[in-house]
Amino acid sequence: MHRIAVVALPGVFPYELGVPARFFRAALHDAEPLYSVTTCSLDGAPVQTNADFSVAPTADRTALETADTIIVPPWSAAEISGDPIGLADFADRRIVSFCTGAFTVAASGLLDGLEATTHWCAAEEFARRFPQVRLRTDELFVDSGRILTAAGASAAVDATMHLIASDHGSAVAAAVSRATLAAPHRGGGQRQFVDRPAVIAPAGAGSASDIQSWLMARIDEPLSLAEVADSFGMSVRTLTRRFRAETGRTVGDWFADARVDRARELLETTDLPVDAVAAGSGFATAAALRKHFRERIGLAPQQYRSRFTRAA
Repeated sequence: MHRIAVVALPGVFPYELGVPARFFRAALHDAEPLYSVTTCSLDGAPVQTNADFSVAPTADRTALETADTIIVPPWSAAEISGDPIGLADFADRRIVSFCTGAFTVAASGLLDGLEATTHWCAAEEFARRFPQVRLRTDELFVDSGRILTAAGASAAVDATMHLIASDHGSAVAAAVSRATLAAPHRGGGQRQFVDRPAVIAPAGAGSASDIQSWLMARIDEPLSLAEVADSFGMSVRTLTRRFRAETGRTVGDWFADARVDRARELLETTDLPVDAVAAGSGFATAAALRKHFRERIGLAPQQYRSRFTRAA
């Protein structure tokens, strides 16, 4: 039986803390469990969660010594603290982190040179603190072999289902999926969940802010870069240079993002067909919308609508 230890640190997030026991314990072969799951605190004492209750694990840090897999859920000080677990002592085990638990794993040095992910809200801080880790900001989880890192709460389930399938095959994972009503695999990455408001540059005559506002008022119109430049009495070269200097981006790239965000809004709040959504967000065809949408969101427009629609 594969032994799993889940570490509850102060301010642990209870949802992610409970995911391993719920899903790994549902993995069976001939009605026998394939995993044992032990939840521990460092000293065996109760731990306050980040909710309005505490948990009382039945084990202390010694549970890690016999574990095959160690799981680190997010906890309140994960983004500012080091590695209180001492994960470097368990470099020969499989290490799994959920959400910002990746900070704790990275602080141990075990992620140096490897690919990893964490919640998109914490990605910038993670990249700043751990430049030696190859951060992949869009993935729901990253399996680097010995270490697996997962993004936000639901991604903990994705990662767990992946591990069950990797350990025991898709049939066992499918059985867990049926028992828990959890999808065995979700398409798309974190981009589908990111709220990405358009960043408006400081205002000024002919500034990027002016250009952005002008473009947003015409988001459903087919516009060329030359038309935009003519409207501001600039050459295309001057327009491009000024916009990039103020925003760090090209006009085309920024406007494509803005159009995709407009398409997201229409998909979430209306039942317009995809052709009409494309027209309403400035894409010449539904095919063009699908291309840009998949590049930026990681899903097809209809897939996005089925997950996020608020119409009716």
